[in-house]
Amino acid sequence: MIKIMSRNRNASMSVQARRAVFVLAAQGISSSIIRSMKTLSGVFLFCLVAAVFCGCASHKQSGPVYHAGDENPPDFLVSPITMVLTNLNGFSAHVDSTLTSGEAPARTAAGDLLGRDGRLIFQPTLPLKGKRAHTEGGLFFIWDENRHSGYVLSEALQGYAPIKPVVAASGPLDLVKKSVVEEINGHPCHRSEAEISLEGGLSARLTLWQADDANHFPVRIEEVSGAKRTVLDFSEIRMGYPAQELFVPPDGFTPYANSVSLMNELIVRDASYAKKGQELDEPFDARSGSWHQGSSADPLGQPYR
Repeated sequence: MIKIMSRNRNASMSVQARRAVFVLAAQGISSSIIRSMKTLSGVFLFCLVAAVFCGCASHKQSGPVYHAGDENPPDFLVSPITMVLTNLNGFSAHVDSTLTSGEAPARTAAGDLLGRDGRLIFQPTLPLKGKRAHTEGGLFFIWDENRHSGYVLSEALQGYAPIKPVVAASGPLDLVKKSVVEEINGHPCHRSEAEISLEGGLSARLTLWQADDANHFPVRIEEVSGAKRTVLDFSEIRMGYPAQELFVPPDGFTPYANSVSLMNELIVRDASYAKKGQELDEPFDARSGSWHQGSSADPLGQPYR
């Protein structure tokens, strides 16, 4: 779930306090193993137990979370697909993205997406561990389709940097609805298609599967441009307008000249954590935010599954 960013540094911990931390407890030993261990000599048993604990301890050190390139938004956020997403009414959803191009390995991304008034917020799902789960919030992206620009933001650095599209659309979005009904992601859908002109004489073909039982929300979107094919699958869909202040960098965040300089500083900071070994083994899902709890206080209501 996308984090509702604090409006200042002092308030950031109140957001972090709402995170759900999932602790992995895998300490069970089968009774058959225990019976076998009882037959071992005291010295051998001591060595065996010591080796197990040393092995577990060695796994407490983990590498950096961030890498060069993480500052780049997913392709779908700076592609013609945004013309579809920003034409929807207010919404929130979980999205899984798969990009294939020729024989290259598929690139995947997953996270939570919010939309309102031509603007989008995407927060990738980022697994964090141990103590860092209480101090890191990962990266997230804000996109303004009207300005064809946006920001990458880091809660850890309390900073943000500008991002731009690689190729922008140069023509309108004219969808042609098909009469065939298909079931996609558990929803009865009608398929719509469109051909969009891009800068530089290129073009892209979009196919949408719009759910008849979810306000015609596109539960799947496919974009094909040359050899590239991008597929988005949506779940946990909620219709409603997220707060407007979420779609601008929070007050008190430091602007960076570009996304590379922001990421360089974040990588240095991240490496410092890893070197000091300030991590435990508990996995943590950085998706969070009180708007997505599904409670009576949720302004977006219950999701379409």
